[in-house]
Amino acid sequence: MQSENPLHINLARLGNQPYRFEIELTDRFFADLEQEEISGGDVHAQILVKAMTDCIYQIQAQMQGRVVTLCDRCLEPLTLTVQAETELKVKDAPPHESDDPEMQYLEADNPCYDLSWDLYEAIETAMPIQRVHPEDECNPEMTRYILKDAPEAE
Repeated sequence: MQSENPLHINLARLGNQPYRFEIELTDRFFADLEQEEISGGDVHAQILVKAMTDCIYQIQAQMQGRVVTLCDRCLEPLTLTVQAETELKVKDAPPHESDDPEMQYLEADNPCYDLSWDLYEAIETAMPIQRVHPEDECNPEMTRYILKDAPEAE
């Protein structure tokens, strides 16, 4: 069923039976994506893949854990708890104009679907928009630097 990477799902071998698996998305997962928003983490993912028709598959993933990003205020590492889920449809056929715009498509002659970016995007969008340490936990040197030009509170 799987290639070397457990997130590369061979849909051609799926058959009619739902395929469930769990995976830990660790620091290595985030580093391998070569993105800059999340520098590490430990997120547990539960994934269900099932055939809806002969050529359309549904993938559901639920994730929870923690990720490391930078604090918007002091630019020091910040650990956030995340809980995310995503559901997508993948079609084993070339895209057509009338197809669902939310549909993902397999690459020609490749029955494997790489779920990595879909999981990453679900995790990233589950993070809060403003990412800051709790009060008084930011780097004190950076806080002093930011506040030195701030107008005095009356």
